[in-house]
Amino acid sequence: MKSKNDLPDVVKTFLQELSSQNFRGDIETRLSERLVSATDNSIYQILPQAVLHPRDQSDVELILRLLAREAYKSIKVTPRGGGTGTNGQSLTDGIVIDLSRHMNQILEFDEKTRTVRVQTGVVKDQLNAYLRPLGYFFAPELSTSNRATIGGMINTDASGQGSCAYGKTSGHVNGITAILRGGAVIESESITLDELSSLPETSVKKALLNDLREITLPHKEAIDQCFPKLNRYVTGYDLDHFVHDEQANLTHILCGSEGTLGIFTEARLNVLPIPKKTALALVTFDDFIKALEDGPYLMQANATSIEVIDDIVLEMAKNDFVWSTTEEYFEGVDYEKLKAIFLVEFNADTDEELQQALDQFVEHANQKPNPHRLSIRPLLGKKAVKDVYGLRKRAVGLLGAIPGDRRPIPFVEDTAVPPENLAPYIAEFKAILEAHGLRYGMFGHADAGVIHVRPALDMRDLNDQSLIREISDQIFALCEKYGGALWGEHGKGVRSEYSKPFFGELYPVVQTVKRLFDPYNQFNPGKIATPNDEILLKIDELPLRGDFNREILPEHVIQYHNTLHCNGNGACYNYDTDAAMCPSYKATRERVHSPKGRAEMIKEWLRQRAVGEVDRDFEEEIYDSLSICLSCKSCTGECPAKVHIPDAKSEFLAEYHKTRPRPMLDKVLAESEDLAPFAYKMRHLSNNAIARFTMEKMGLVDLPNPKTNHLNRFEREKKVVELTHGPLDQLAHVKNPEKALIIVPDAFFLYYDPDTLKAAIELLNKLDVTVFIAPYQASGKVHHVFGVSEELQDRASKQNALLTKLARYNIPMVGIEPPITLFYPQEYRKKFKFETPEVMLFQTWLEHYLSDHLDTLNLTIRPSNKTYKLMSHCTEKTNATSAPKAWESIFNALDHRLEMTQVGCCGMSGSFGHLKDKKPLSKKIYDLSWKKVIDANDADVLLATGFSCRSQVERFGKKTIVHPIVKLNEMIR
Repeated sequence: MKSKNDLPDVVKTFLQELSSQNFRGDIETRLSERLVSATDNSIYQILPQAVLHPRDQSDVELILRLLAREAYKSIKVTPRGGGTGTNGQSLTDGIVIDLSRHMNQILEFDEKTRTVRVQTGVVKDQLNAYLRPLGYFFAPELSTSNRATIGGMINTDASGQGSCAYGKTSGHVNGITAILRGGAVIESESITLDELSSLPETSVKKALLNDLREITLPHKEAIDQCFPKLNRYVTGYDLDHFVHDEQANLTHILCGSEGTLGIFTEARLNVLPIPKKTALALVTFDDFIKALEDGPYLMQANATSIEVIDDIVLEMAKNDFVWSTTEEYFEGVDYEKLKAIFLVEFNADTDEELQQALDQFVEHANQKPNPHRLSIRPLLGKKAVKDVYGLRKRAVGLLGAIPGDRRPIPFVEDTAVPPENLAPYIAEFKAILEAHGLRYGMFGHADAGVIHVRPALDMRDLNDQSLIREISDQIFALCEKYGGALWGEHGKGVRSEYSKPFFGELYPVVQTVKRLFDPYNQFNPGKIATPNDEILLKIDELPLRGDFNREILPEHVIQYHNTLHCNGNGACYNYDTDAAMCPSYKATRERVHSPKGRAEMIKEWLRQRAVGEVDRDFEEEIYDSLSICLSCKSCTGECPAKVHIPDAKSEFLAEYHKTRPRPMLDKVLAESEDLAPFAYKMRHLSNNAIARFTMEKMGLVDLPNPKTNHLNRFEREKKVVELTHGPLDQLAHVKNPEKALIIVPDAFFLYYDPDTLKAAIELLNKLDVTVFIAPYQASGKVHHVFGVSEELQDRASKQNALLTKLARYNIPMVGIEPPITLFYPQEYRKKFKFETPEVMLFQTWLEHYLSDHLDTLNLTIRPSNKTYKLMSHCTEKTNATSAPKAWESIFNALDHRLEMTQVGCCGMSGSFGHLKDKKPLSKKIYDLSWKKVIDANDADVLLATGFSCRSQVERFGKKTIVHPIVKLNEMIR
């Protein structure tokens, strides 16, 4: 793969003409941009020739007008939305038309008709966030709803949890604005046959509908026999539902067509009132198959849906941040016996009706005892339902984090059979996988007969690769045996090769439909059907991720293993600005600045290094992307596959600067931990106008100033012991180590934040704790950010040696600043394999201390009726998920109210926000999430654990907010 312009001449000419005709969007031919669109959540990697980001519908019309010219018949295009497909639906070696960057506006809502008009790049959760205050929601549910676009949902006719009650996407689409080859615009709304006949003869819609009727009417009997009578009926070219009750509805042809017929720019959708009350019944089983046998009977109790997850998914959830919000709901579960959990949902208008539904469900279940049913636990309230479904939604990603080289992958993951056949079908499915010696996880929609299955394979291993064909053929035959379909939810994509045997004698009819819209096979060719005798794509004849990853050197596989585990699930595309991952993507909307984008670039760079074809231009593209990575580590915690971009960034920069000089500013900032004591000593000089002018000339703005910490006074007053001033063995004389504490200082706490330092010492004294301050040493954190590898190893080794010495005295150690404190258990232990002793976050220690000693302390607590709002540092809330809740527990123990406030990234992240050229981006990130919370609340109730976060609020919010330690100290007399 080359980043140089190695495109065919016809593509170059096409793009040049597009640009010359006032195309207003973005035309991308850089390798970095193409790589991001070369993968989805499937096993394939197909590099497009270019990526187009149209700004509006006129841009799309222009593309397709040019496409129809004789000179450009060889040009192929494929639309792309969220890029979350599991079978290469939006992958192409032609040109990608990505509608997500610009065409993502909600245009109109009509409450009278309960309809909403949107551009197809709108994200599903974005739409529901807009509708929620109005009391409505767009019903089709799917686990990728925080990044899947409406266009993608329509193109695959997506559905998920609740489809038995709400149906598929096509059931909620009133009309689509489709741009056809030649640039013609067509609206797909249903039309009566009388209305059709009255359309002018020049109408494109009239011609299409008449041709489609002529194609389908002679084959009605064959159509009735071919299409399975499933909740997940086959979609895309849906001949079965095209004409109904004397109405022709083009929407049924277009929904599920996967971009093979045209490009969709707008959709008119119907929406439903949000259920007023909701609840779940958690039903546990000791046998997965026996659970599925129970499904049809339990559905008779009028549940909205029945979701199922197996024990492997639940076990993986325990090691994920989602467990911190869901663990309480699984209290009492017998994990040793557990093999399946049903999540049975009920909705009602009142609490009484909801409780009645739950009671009737339990009564119904007990009327037919199942010896494999372990327990039934009702969960009431929208929060409980949301939290538990949050775990269910992460099931795909959780399986992606299974350790080892074999990782669960999608290729037979959305088969559908009649629910009454589900148990025997899955029993045979399991037997097939076990015969191949494969591990797998299972979850899905027991009510609809769809179980998602992802066998674990190492796609770098040729033997494992060969199983794709063998298993796919076996499962296709199994679906036929049980009256099902291979594609019940996620579309056909590359699996379209099974279309011909599936449709049988109807396949030529499907080809005729394709030919009507796309006579030269230019729209997403090789998917669903071909217009002529061209063959469909084959599941085992396309480039695979594993083919490229196999070329990477073994030592790099080890060094970058977290990056290589990116499976393209796209969780980092989460539209929600209050989610931590990923700030640079949220602010730019450019996917090269997402964890997935960066991971794909790093993989290709490693491959190039292995084969001796490193492209320096491409290296610059990677460098540019990583230059706006905040190293916040949100991806490390929130990515389901645990992709660690900050570590990959550090490794890349170390290699990159072997052949390119490191900027002087980077050198200075990399040494900032080492320079902090010197800056503190010279603090009287750093706070003047000359110093600020000098820093700005260097490229730094709004730097915090070192402030006098008064530690000497505290030590004279015997409130604290600085271990810098004496031998460490004085710790051996501590009489009660349980009531002593060593604070491992970071530069912010010790030299820039005297208020928090003072409050920590005073608070601990009030709690009858003997306080020690460990000698200050650089942790290496900043060296890690800038990729200064030798110094990083040196500082980490020295700090680890100090921590090891301190640990011998069995006195608890804590850190104050989350990103530094969490650097010890993560980078020290995982990256350097140090046996680093535990350094707890302050609140983790304090929660345990108060639990053990609060009753014996004679504390006087100042009363308050305020509710404090805590905003945790990104690294903390995504990598130590239970830690923020500890503050809630601590405040409650002291009879004060504190609630966690969900915000994204503040935009500062250490030195990032102080870089002059990054300040506008830093402010944009702050404005996305923090601004609304800061502006809406008084400073005295706002708390933040990150020094950077507090500095950012002071800079952009013009408010001074404090660390929770300061507030705790104030409330105890």
